[in-house]
Amino acid sequence: MTEKEIIESIHRRIDGELTPAELEELERNLARHPESERLYKELVALGQRLKHEPEQMHDIDLKQEILKRINMEAYTPKEKKQEIKVIRGFWTRPAVRFSFVFVFGIFVGMLLLTLLKADLTGSRVTTSEVKGTFYDSRSFSDMKPADVLQYESPLAKAICNVRYSTKVVEIRLDLSSLYPVKATIDFDYNNFEVLNAQNVSVNDQTTAIAAANYIQINNTGDNKFIFQLYNKNSLPHFLNFKILQNDMPIYQNSVQVNKE
Repeated sequence: MTEKEIIESIHRRIDGELTPAELEELERNLARHPESERLYKELVALGQRLKHEPEQMHDIDLKQEILKRINMEAYTPKEKKQEIKVIRGFWTRPAVRFSFVFVFGIFVGMLLLTLLKADLTGSRVTTSEVKGTFYDSRSFSDMKPADVLQYESPLAKAICNVRYSTKVVEIRLDLSSLYPVKATIDFDYNNFEVLNAQNVSVNDQTTAIAAANYIQINNTGDNKFIFQLYNKNSLPHFLNFKILQNDMPIYQNSVQVNKE
């Protein structure tokens, strides 16, 4: 209740005009201020005297008496305290921090994916697309022999002849299979790089792809391949040769180059 409403309610209470609900509300408001409640009771008593002894009380202005006796300071709204605003720094805001962590996480993830999946970053092309002028610093017969790997079964037949010079590793592969098989030659891309790839006997059912750290042949029928790798540092390293059918290895072996 406002100050004015309290005064009017007290005046009406003395005159007996308040409803039970209004009386209850008035008493509830006065109960919060014991001193005002005490004065209110005195004024009610004063009003009763005014009714019963009008001759003695005719000079009393009841409304002014109420105003004098009630401490209206108790009902005066206190000055609202100034609200203190906390200004947060830009980097302390949760949305900013969350966005920064999210973007940083994506960046780190992409960086790790690039490093861990380096074998997928190389260009994958068929042998017909990577044909080029072969590096001919010396003939194949003049190169140092690494090894000749041979495999034969009802599923496939392969002869992999590997030779090398100080700059080039050359692989000559004869591969035959009645049914589709997959052959792979993998290596460390820090030590070797694919220069050329060629299917000497072109077969439409056979393709080869060259990536950063491997060569893959999908073979059907009889085919002859020549692959040349750039020998980056002439240090001893291995080339790994596998033949797979339905992604299950049926043959695997390794060849060491740069033996000396």
